[in-house]
Amino acid sequence: MRDGQFIDATSDVVLPALRAVFAADEVSDISVTTGPEAGTVSVTIMVEGETFHDHVVQGGVPGVGVEEWRERLRSNLADFVAESRFGWGQNRGV
Repeated sequence: MRDGQFIDATSDVVLPALRAVFAADEVSDISVTTGPEAGTVSVTIMVEGETFHDHVVQGGVPGVGVEEWRERLRSNLADFVAESRFGWGQNRGV
């Protein structure tokens, strides 16, 4: 994900992972940003009053493809839900 990495990360990694874990009405805010390291794309989401932040694509990590980044984010989101006040113990997106 070099050229157009922000757009690719949003459409190819972030949105599919969010759809796998959350219902459409659960996510109240999504912010996708680049940086701080070159090649890094980060996401911050607000769900039921709780905030999740992750480096969706980590710059400088060679050999990792879209599918691996997407699965990593989906797994992190499922863990976030299971540890949150609103979804304590739920096993989503598996």
